[in-house]
Amino acid sequence: MAIYRIKIGENEYRIEITDAGIKINDEDIQADLLQLNEAGLYLMNHGDDKLEIHMRVEGDNSYLVMADGKQILAQVESGRDQVKSQASPLADNELRAPMPGLVISVNVEVGQKVEEGQAVCVLESMKMQMAIHAPRAGTIQQILVESDQKVEKDALLVVID
Repeated sequence: MAIYRIKIGENEYRIEITDAGIKINDEDIQADLLQLNEAGLYLMNHGDDKLEIHMRVEGDNSYLVMADGKQILAQVESGRDQVKSQASPLADNELRAPMPGLVISVNVEVGQKVEEGQAVCVLESMKMQMAIHAPRAGTIQQILVESDQKVEKDALLVVID
């Protein structure tokens, strides 16, 4: 059994993973997580909903997780029978490509104010399109890509101040 404590903003979640399933805050969740490749691509099935998740190691006990166009940096500390994790939006304000692909559109301009969750650009990879969302409200400082440009995984796309 593994227990995770995840903090996102002011919200804290207790996730318990056992052979019998997953519990979030002591509520049973019917979900499966399938690893699609060794590069950190996963598929989560939750009822009829499917969610593509990209994860990569950022350093010791640090992971970048991208799902539904949102990026979260998670710090993980190992304990005896418990793992504590604290997650927060990326502090460096850099939006990076979670996968190699093609920039379909850039929806912002330098100097433009954006709201948290606003679609900044759209990437396409393996015939799937993924909107990349602003992690917080701010002003676009730099745009390093343009439509129809191919990008590699981790390529810097946009900087928000």
